[in-house]
Amino acid sequence: MPKAYWGEIKDPVHGYVYITEAEKELIDSYPMQRLRRLRQLAGSEYVYPGANHTRFEHCVGTMYLAGKVVENPNISRLVSDEEANLSRIAALLHDVGHGPFSHVFEQLLIKDLEKTHEDITSWIIEKSELGDKLAKMGYKPAEVAKLAVGKLHKPGKAFLDQIISSAVDVDKQDFIVRDTFHTGAEYGFIDVFRLIHAVDVLGEDLAVEVGALSALEAFM
Repeated sequence: MPKAYWGEIKDPVHGYVYITEAEKELIDSYPMQRLRRLRQLAGSEYVYPGANHTRFEHCVGTMYLAGKVVENPNISRLVSDEEANLSRIAALLHDVGHGPFSHVFEQLLIKDLEKTHEDITSWIIEKSELGDKLAKMGYKPAEVAKLAVGKLHKPGKAFLDQIISSAVDVDKQDFIVRDTFHTGAEYGFIDVFRLIHAVDVLGEDLAVEVGALSALEAFM
């Protein structure tokens, strides 16, 4: 069923990213807006002056790529509209648990709280205003929280987790091309859409068709 989009966001990497009313409401929440103040490559801007991109735009880009994966006929035939929407929303929220300086800060979380940013992500999705918004939209916050960190473990559909968290997930696909774009580094050029168009499901796991082997090797 065609989506009713609210509008679009102009992303420097992916172009126009169309969002639904529900996605807009989540984007406008405090936990998501907070990510505008967190640089994706904290500290790297002192070496790469253009690396001022944020976790916010990375999350929007990850949502966009997740949407493209579930639109792939190999995947869309296996998911319901609800699961497709859930994948986009979970991808959008997958990094809401990051703190200042991102992975550097995570060492303190592990040391002092024995938590990772993924633990904080799940907690924020369930316990902040995001949980209330998701519940009003008809989603189960706990389910979104699990999928956002790749731990939904839905029987027969491991690939749903793997879209967001795996060796070839959309999280990595976005940050590699985004970091390359903003830093100007020459070694991160990958054909993201070749990979996305070549994904399939083997058993219940995400796989890449052999015809896209060169794109996969470049990505790995």
